[in-house]
Amino acid sequence: MMIADPPDLEGYDFIRTLGSGGTATVFLYRQRVPNRQVAIKVGNRPITDAGVRRRFHDEADFMARLSEHPFIVTIYNAGITADGRGYMVLEYASAGSYRDLMKRRQLSVDEVLSCGINVASALYAAHKQGIIHRDLKPGNILISAQGLPLLADFGISATIYATGVMGFSIPWAPPEVLTGRSSGSETADIYSLAATLFALLVGRSPFEYGYEVHDRDELARTIVHGELPHIRRPDVPKGFEDVLRKAMAKDPDDRYYSALEFARDMQRVQLREYGHQTPVTVEDVPQYPQDRAGQRGRGDAARRSDGMGGRSVRAGALPQTAPERHGRRRVIVAAGVVAAAIAAVALFVTLVLPNVDAVSGGRSATVGDDLSSLGGPSSSSGDDSTGSSGGDASSGDANGESVPSPTDLTGSYDGTSVTFTWTNPDPRAGDRYSWTRITGDAGRQEANATLTDSTTLRLDDVTDDQTCIQVSIVRENRRMSQSPATACAVRR
Repeated sequence: MMIADPPDLEGYDFIRTLGSGGTATVFLYRQRVPNRQVAIKVGNRPITDAGVRRRFHDEADFMARLSEHPFIVTIYNAGITADGRGYMVLEYASAGSYRDLMKRRQLSVDEVLSCGINVASALYAAHKQGIIHRDLKPGNILISAQGLPLLADFGISATIYATGVMGFSIPWAPPEVLTGRSSGSETADIYSLAATLFALLVGRSPFEYGYEVHDRDELARTIVHGELPHIRRPDVPKGFEDVLRKAMAKDPDDRYYSALEFARDMQRVQLREYGHQTPVTVEDVPQYPQDRAGQRGRGDAARRSDGMGGRSVRAGALPQTAPERHGRRRVIVAAGVVAAAIAAVALFVTLVLPNVDAVSGGRSATVGDDLSSLGGPSSSSGDDSTGSSGGDASSGDANGESVPSPTDLTGSYDGTSVTFTWTNPDPRAGDRYSWTRITGDAGRQEANATLTDSTTLRLDDVTDDQTCIQVSIVRENRRMSQSPATACAVRR
């Protein structure tokens, strides 16, 4: 394994090497101004392609926005060394990682729940920015000096520093990634987080805990074909194990739709078993399930009840107050760039999984030399064209019937407010609606989709003389309208 030498960086003094991997090495430096210790992650190989270098800077910008979240490691700076290697200056997590912690002692169930809720909050914030982690594991959840979890290492080195390297770690990867059917998705990240929490409870990755495996290829085949073992720890509530088993379902479609939904069920377990809840920490999302005061741990209605609201930070069994981060931004559901056929599908993060990397050129990886024996296609391509990575937004329902488009979509102005209404021509239990505001040139439109349970939508503080939206029906099974309805309101 190639290990990089610590670069000479102006304003930083090298202290020691913290760790190394196939694509990057992390060093501890002393930053002179301000005077603090920082971790600097340096690529093991030079970046020689100008396009890759541009993408490196773009991804550093993505990470800077993500690092405003209190449970995502902060990035302070990024650049290219004199010998052409990319580097990032990161917050130094002086207490190590959860991989180190679970080797030192057994974590309480309450601690694991708190960690899971906090990291799921961070993961959901990343997914809303269209960023997939792809290598979530105990070693990538760091621990701050205050004892708080910090999600780190969003696969930047796998997509930037080298070609053809493994972008995931086998013990924590879901079956569709190991077989090459997906190069990463929201539900793959949810699986990996659940596998990590499983390990924090039992001290080993789930399939190493439940099976005797002798090498990487055998472990990969066991993950793909073997049944998830049960947790043999008497103080782990069945409800928590059930939540983890759902998050680690073989079929991505059987997992949680989003990291937020995963966090909500962990909150319900924590309240039922321990009498308190670690709050979800996501901009404009309520801290607690709205069924908190009534039913405890009952699912579907609460899963559809998350609206808009404030938030605070509490870490359960860990310290109670998270450090404040500057410049937290309003997070929106990023659905990518809509092409000229904008009316095709309105993407939304709680149901549709991005299936693309945060930068172009994403790729899947293989375990060993040949995974054809695992029962899936080899991972020679980073595209998940089969749509097997979960969150399918296809237009038919479970019986193959088409989901209709809303009808009678109309809008009207009232001062600075615009109200739209529509009709569901075939209402079903659990129906919701995805709406997107359309602005500018449709060929270059960026759509930010939002879910609602109502057939009425009010937009306030509107300054434009024309407001257009498109609306799709979303079934409880995540199927949606083949074509969204589109309408415009014009100020008279």
